[in-house]
Amino acid sequence: MVDLISLPPASPIATATITIFTRHAEECRYKDNPQWKRCNCRKSLYIREGGKTVYLSAKTRSWEQAENVAQVERDKRDPVQIELRRISAARAAEEAVKVRRTVRITDAVERWIASQKDQSSANASAYQTFKRRMIWWADTKGLRSIDEITPDLLDEWRGQWSPAAKDRYNHIGPTTQNLLVTRIKSFFGYVRAMRWIADDPSLLLKSIDAEHVQTMPLTPEQFEQVLAATYDYDAGRRQSTAKFGADLRAIFMLQRWVGLRIVDALMFPRSGLVGNRLKLTTQKTGAKVDRILPDCVVEALNAVPRRPNIHADQYFWTRKCDHRVLAIMWDQRVKRLNDHHLSIKDEDGNPMRFHSHMLRDTYAVELLKHGWSIYEVSHLLTHTSVKVTEKHYAPWVKDREQQLESKWIDYMRSIGQSVCN
Repeated sequence: MVDLISLPPASPIATATITIFTRHAEECRYKDNPQWKRCNCRKSLYIREGGKTVYLSAKTRSWEQAENVAQVERDKRDPVQIELRRISAARAAEEAVKVRRTVRITDAVERWIASQKDQSSANASAYQTFKRRMIWWADTKGLRSIDEITPDLLDEWRGQWSPAAKDRYNHIGPTTQNLLVTRIKSFFGYVRAMRWIADDPSLLLKSIDAEHVQTMPLTPEQFEQVLAATYDYDAGRRQSTAKFGADLRAIFMLQRWVGLRIVDALMFPRSGLVGNRLKLTTQKTGAKVDRILPDCVVEALNAVPRRPNIHADQYFWTRKCDHRVLAIMWDQRVKRLNDHHLSIKDEDGNPMRFHSHMLRDTYAVELLKHGWSIYEVSHLLTHTSVKVTEKHYAPWVKDREQQLESKWIDYMRSIGQSVCN
């Protein structure tokens, strides 16, 4: 046992006392003197701090080296040294900020893409699309380094996305908008973790609910025009791998006659069809769908060719890419349909673009027009609340207005009122 009474007094460092002593081996001739410096026994520190005593090995047999260890411990507690370290850290942070300012947006995007684990062909293509869109936007704003991007600029850009936008990279449907928000957040999360920026400018960006994007239903004539355009889609395409007319018809028929969201139609498995009965679980809510299909839908599904890159139990999905990426891939094919093969007009005779979600609206409105209650339609659409159906799936198209007008006229006549129409 070391006799601490024989240790010399030490200089107080803040509230700590730090002293060196020698832990002699049993055979050492100086074992009764803990202050003997020149033997080859282990050196240790005695630390008295906050009313507690700690013995710390200096991990050396040299008294001089033990002094260095003791000084390090004293510096840890020295207010002057603490302040000097704080100043040094602040200066280092300032220098780091200067270094961050040199990170170009292009370089940051490329590093982020390279860091992603899923580099399958579909996702790799989506990442490159993100890169082109991000760099295009930065160029339009004159942005070069990553720290120049602010929350205000991102929010402004987010507000320019629209299916009707004229700019190629702002022409984005609801599903793609949500995926783009997700990727922007992932990108800036990576950039923030790399300490290239001090704050994340994407924190306030929020996704939209595609279900709440108002579209109008198609008339029977418009739907026939859409189906006819799918045949034109394949015209002039030599390679069978580029012909997706049959696939598009099957997808549109599923949406029109079952009211499916586009993602659920795209992920519908071949095993989910038995005879004329369809069974699936929806991607968004996990609701179970069990429906009898008309023959035209079954025939359209049976006509979808099997492709070597598509999973054996799927019509349209490889099962290797994210469902959001899948929706974007097919959204590009719908865009091609609009741009090159389809020309439809709205009820006022103005040109209109076709969106796949219109078919879900068509399904709902046709049922309502034929006397189905809003509660029944809400159940078939797998809505969790009938309020969603009332707000978004009962648009007052002209056919429904005419039906209400006819009912009103019949009512007035039934109570003896004359009506000239």
